[in-house]
Amino acid sequence: MTAEQGLPHVAAICSQLNASLERDLGEGAFKHAYLVTINGHQVALKIAPVSENLRARFEREIVALRGCSHPAIASLLYAAPHAVGTTQYWVLYEEFLPGGTLDTLLANKRLSVQDVKQIGVVLADALEYLYTKRFVHRDIKPANILFRRPGEPVLTDFGIVRILGEKSLTHDFLLQGPGTPLYAAPEQLSNDKGAIDWRTDQFGLALVLARCLLQRHAFTPEGGTDRDAVVAVASHAALPTRSVQELRDIGFECLVRALQPWPVQRFRYPADFLTELSKVT
Repeated sequence: MTAEQGLPHVAAICSQLNASLERDLGEGAFKHAYLVTINGHQVALKIAPVSENLRARFEREIVALRGCSHPAIASLLYAAPHAVGTTQYWVLYEEFLPGGTLDTLLANKRLSVQDVKQIGVVLADALEYLYTKRFVHRDIKPANILFRRPGEPVLTDFGIVRILGEKSLTHDFLLQGPGTPLYAAPEQLSNDKGAIDWRTDQFGLALVLARCLLQRHAFTPEGGTDRDAVVAVASHAALPTRSVQELRDIGFECLVRALQPWPVQRFRYPADFLTELSKVT
């Protein structure tokens, strides 16, 4: 694919960056991603139109990514606004992760217990790192977990990162906070901002790992749907007995605790969660 075959603004931005456009990588909540080559290196180029209501979020995302240096967190290589005619775009590029998403992996194979443990341990270590930075990702889901190579997961897309201690960008009157409902913690679904901290990400990662193991949302009632599961999480329901038993039977008792409806019931510190995941055999 050449830049000329893309959308006009994409071609213009590629020209400004001296980048060669190779292919479309897909669209997230706010940004569209493309695989490009710059100075002989493949990178993931992400583009979003600048709007006043999203400017602060983009700026916060860049602050967070520039403040991170961890092997399981995507490396930010460049970020700046670019003008194409009278329209401004937020442009960034990150390392390209050729192993695809966990979403795609789950659609094509069932992961072993050891595969899930490996993903969990690596990402729990990333959560421990984010805890030291006072960052809460808030959107941990299979589509935001990519692979540098098999067995090497990387957390991406910090578009709705929360920086604890800084002013919230979410209005108090909203009934639901930002995030993907299917992988959100109860405090996100109810916009209980005072309860959001690293344990919110603990819940999100535990939901992802449980889906890998159970092949369903952990809160899905017998004969129910994903929508029923989200309603259950939003109402602070306990984890269904069926899910509790299945997770215990395969050695992931730690996920039962990580999926408790109230943050105070979960692991207090990331190191504790990481330690228990590491014990899975």
